[in-house]
Amino acid sequence: MTIAIDPADEATVLRFDPRAARLVSDWAHTAKLLCCRVDPTGRFVVAGATDYTIQRWEIATGTKTALVGHENWVRTLGFSPDGRTLYSGAYDGRLISWEIGEETPQPKQSIQAHQGWLRGLAVSDDGQRVVTCGNDRLEKIWSAADGQLIREMSGHPNLPYCVQFVPGTYDVVSGDIVGNIHHWRADDGGLMRKFDASEIFSHIGDIAPFGGVISLTFSPDAKKLTATGLHKCTNAPAGSRRAVALSFNWATAEKLPKQECIQKELDATMWRAIYHHSGTMIGIVEKEIGFWNPGTEDVFHLAATPSDIFDCDLHPNQLDLYTAHFDGHLRSMRLGGDQGLETARKST
Repeated sequence: MTIAIDPADEATVLRFDPRAARLVSDWAHTAKLLCCRVDPTGRFVVAGATDYTIQRWEIATGTKTALVGHENWVRTLGFSPDGRTLYSGAYDGRLISWEIGEETPQPKQSIQAHQGWLRGLAVSDDGQRVVTCGNDRLEKIWSAADGQLIREMSGHPNLPYCVQFVPGTYDVVSGDIVGNIHHWRADDGGLMRKFDASEIFSHIGDIAPFGGVISLTFSPDAKKLTATGLHKCTNAPAGSRRAVALSFNWATAEKLPKQECIQKELDATMWRAIYHHSGTMIGIVEKEIGFWNPGTEDVFHLAATPSDIFDCDLHPNQLDLYTAHFDGHLRSMRLGGDQGLETARKST
């Protein structure tokens, strides 16, 4: 069932309060959803699926449109700052750009970016560059204007999971499956610094590496870099592990107290964490959404959902959180209380 509420109607009268979180919309697809992003204008939300499509929903109406162009699971998404262009990466190794406002978007530009899976991508703050990483253990910076390769970086000892631009620059950070975070210089692709996130990596007996840096995000003031994943893994096949976020002081690379989801039993991975503008962190922990204040040991609230979550993103109003689920549903939760809502509605 779809509950249609225009986020803009309530953004100015609702206060951020995760304990008051409630379902706003629940839109279904027929395949598992692996990633999602909200466009910066707040008009669309998109999700990548295991049926090789990208599903676009218009937030105000719930109208769904399929974007077809990939030949494998769509794993990562990103928008240009103006919200006009969507970039997608998939396990076919391709980076595709789309004009998201078209009635039925078609691939605008398609690049064979990596050999094997393309795992992560990000768009620079000015929209001029896109960075990707893949199973070929390379990080690549592309021109958004013409798709030309600008820079290629290598040096991770194992598969990189994720990449981000350093806010306000073209420098890049990347994280891999064995807990290495690399800071790459934009000018020549040189390795500037390494951050040690090995405590969110496990290697048990003869089993392949388990965990690693699954996502990277910067705080709104760009003073902290946060990596998410899992730790305390005792039995990988059985799923015995605990969700964790590990933050660093960006200027000094000093480790800050890690946030561990103690409330959750040892069977969880934090697939992504993002910062709310208030400073609160939001992380997805299996079927639940965790909220915590950086520097505290545990989450202060867990919001339950019906199915495992693989990705999340905040609407520009900072009140609606969209989540992509394994059951094929894209859901949104309103992270605010209702104080003043009736008065505001009557006055419009």
